[in-house]
Amino acid sequence: MSRFIEALRRQPKTRWIVAGVLVALLLLGVGGVAFAHFRSQGAPGVSGVSKPSTCVDAYKLVELRPSEISIANSNCLVQSLQFSGELSGAVAQAYTVGADDSTPVAMCVEPKRWSGFPRVLLAMAIGGKAYRLRISVPGASQHQGLTITNLAGVVELASIANPSTDWSQASGAVTLNADGITGIIEASLLRDVSGAKPVHVSGAWACGAPPAVPAFDASAPCARFYAINHLHDADVARMKSKACNVQDLTFAGDITARLDAAITDRSVAPRPGIDGDNYCGAIGEDYTAALKFSIGDESFLLDLNAHKYPQVGPGRYPAAAGFAQAGAVLWLGHADPDQHGEFVTDQRVFWTGTGSGTLNIAADMRSGTLDAEFRGASGPAGNGIHISGKWRCAP
Repeated sequence: MSRFIEALRRQPKTRWIVAGVLVALLLLGVGGVAFAHFRSQGAPGVSGVSKPSTCVDAYKLVELRPSEISIANSNCLVQSLQFSGELSGAVAQAYTVGADDSTPVAMCVEPKRWSGFPRVLLAMAIGGKAYRLRISVPGASQHQGLTITNLAGVVELASIANPSTDWSQASGAVTLNADGITGIIEASLLRDVSGAKPVHVSGAWACGAPPAVPAFDASAPCARFYAINHLHDADVARMKSKACNVQDLTFAGDITARLDAAITDRSVAPRPGIDGDNYCGAIGEDYTAALKFSIGDESFLLDLNAHKYPQVGPGRYPAAAGFAQAGAVLWLGHADPDQHGEFVTDQRVFWTGTGSGTLNIAADMRSGTLDAEFRGASGPAGNGIHISGKWRCAP
């Protein structure tokens, strides 16, 4: 290029061309610098925004050992959290951690109905430092969604390296999904330090993996019950042919659903009584209709019992259960796949018929109607369940 310019200089008539070339080269250089500056300063979406942090980022910050990383990887959960204010950053992953250090612990397990919620403890990286997010939801699971707006003592954020640096004054809301181990947070957290700015956190969190419901044909009667209880093919075939009966029962309250089919498998270990299974009929002065089914990811056994001396027959009976009468009882539990689907009741989670509710047995002694209020049998049992409609325990 220098030789070319020197040759042009030796030709007086073309000096103006040299000047033009030099000006053009200068403009191109300035423009290139300006363009590069524009790309680095005017497009923050390309290089100015940090990526959401992952479990790997947290591992590095807390210096987990390889053996600990192996454990933490199995408990690394997807998050979608955004922090702003005194702390700023996005969190895409976090691992379940102990309350006192950075040691990984097992992830949360979906709480059984009426048992307490697990405490959420998540280790994560925010703005290049490691923090522990705690969510402690009071009360017991009713297997339904829950929103908490009084966050005093419920939400806290603390530095793992220096636990005394914590944001414990919380306001806003935490939503808990029905599984009790996932939810949404929209909260402002403040340190108990003069002049401190709040940290705002929002998005979806998880401290465990909800159990997967096996695939099934939702349009097929009783299919949910077969799938959730992992029943064997031979037992499913038998139940499909002569044990799955049409129902028309509506549940309201702590369980909300419409039940259109239930199992009474009279060919396998039938037994009457308040926790009877696979029974449909009378024995002298006592009657039992046992219906088992699944709603959501839970399985239930509804026992409809009647008593009349000296012989029980068609008619209206009280649905209330007590010492003097069997009445109606709803049990939580599961069908045992290794015992041909026999129902195993949870002796701590059940509801009994109360008040003026009624159980009607039709003339065929295999069907009838129910209209009753059920109350839980323990302290954290919720508000109750109303069940009404038509039932059938045999074709």
